Parts: sequence; C-alpha cells; structure tokens
Amino acid sequence: MTKLTTEQLMYLLYAKAYTGIDTVTKGTVKSYLTQEWKSIADNIYDTLLGQELIKQTSKGRFCLTEQGLEALVINLATTDYKFDSVKGAKVLNTLLACIKLASNFHEQITSSEEMSFDEFEEKFKKLYFEERRQQELRGVVAIHSEKLCKQFGRLYPISEGKLSQYFDLLKSEGKIFAVIEKGYELIQWGE
Repeated sequence: MTKLTTEQLMYLLYAKAYTGIDTVTKGTVKSYLTQEWKSIADNIYDTLLGQELIKQTSKGRFCLTEQGLEALVINLATTDYKFDSVKGAKVLNTLLACIKLASNFHEQITSSEEMSFDEFEEKFKKLYFEERRQQELRGVVAIHSEKLCKQFGRLYPISEGKLSQYFDLLKSEGKIFAVIEKGYELIQWGE
C-alpha cells in the first residue's frame, strides 16, 4: 500500500471529486487546495505522477490510475485530516463513493488471502502463456516478471505479499526459470 502525505491525499481527493468525464486539470485541483499547499501543488503532482498514482492525459490534464484510486480509498480510511471549511457536494459525494469502494477493496483483500497456491499456479500459468502468445505474434518474446506480476495483481484479488510468496515458490520449485537481463527479470515457464 502506498502511504500518502496529507497533501497528496487531498490532491487525489480533489482530483477524483472534480474529474469531468475522465480527466481533470491541474489548475482545478490547485484551486481547491489550501493556501499553504497551493505553492507546492506542482511538487505534489510530480510526486503522484512518479508513483504512477495519476497519469497525464494531455498538457495540463490528468486522471487517477487504478493504483491511485486504491491508494486514495485506503488512505482515507486512516487519515486524521479534518475539513475546516465547506467543500461542497462533490467532495462529500466522492467521500461516500470512496467509502463504498473501501468495502469492495476490503472484500477483495480478505478473499485474496483464500487463494491457494494451486489456484495461483493455474491462473499465473494461463496468464504467462497468453502473454507469451501475444509476444510471439509480434516476433519477440521477453516476459518481464514485474509486469506479469502487476498484471496478475490487477486481474485477481491477491495481496502483494501472497503474490510475491507464491511467485518465489514457483521459481524455487523450478516451474519458472528467471534470468536478469539489463536490470529486468525475464521469466520462462519450465514445463
């Protein structure tokens, strides 16, 4: 889980609240920040962009990523921030929507603990061969373990710890062979 500072949390909250069809402008979000945070709004934006919690869609416009929304929801549950002015219906409605999402994330996390290693192996193998088939069509096969694990985590409810544990188990049992090439871990299914 990404731990957000209060400024980052509020930046994401306002971005989510004031997103139009699918994006929001940096200026809109900045206008809702407190005076002290307006001066560091660009730094907050750059940090969130670097953490891949938001992504730029065009000059001055951005949207929350899936990881950004998850970080927002989880951090809202633990924040001590107190609103000291009326922020409007959009922010309150966004808070209510995030509370609903929080219960979904909680259900996913608890159900993710129930995924057995055999189930993980079957799903991971299927995802691996699907990725391999797509790369073979392009002519080059180089399957990065980090990308495949992130994709698996997005598709199936599993905690990062459990995913890492099961992935290491696949390697230790010789079902996956891994090699480090130019700083990336490339994998190949052993069967």
